[in-house]
Amino acid sequence: MSKMSSLEQALKGSAGKSIPDPAPASPVPSEAPKARVKSPSRQGKEYVGAWLNPDFGTSLRMVQLRRRKDPQGKKIYLDDLMAEALNDLFAKYDVPTVHHE
Repeated sequence: MSKMSSLEQALKGSAGKSIPDPAPASPVPSEAPKARVKSPSRQGKEYVGAWLNPDFGTSLRMVQLRRRKDPQGKKIYLDDLMAEALNDLFAKYDVPTVHHE
């Protein structure tokens, strides 16, 4: 017997029969979502983002690749580049700059 004919036979055999209700859910109180714990590197920091054209991300990564390492030999991270760019913007508009660690 082919798979198709066995499926057809099973469907015909169950035609008109009611489907039993699944087991009733036990009355378990839903737990409130747990607060997300920030990793130690994010303590005291706030996410600031924007929806931008993907070309901004491409150009930002190109700058990261060209710089590779800072003068002290440490890797350049995107958050460092973003902080530098924002401080340049703040200086342009004469508002206080922010120290980035």
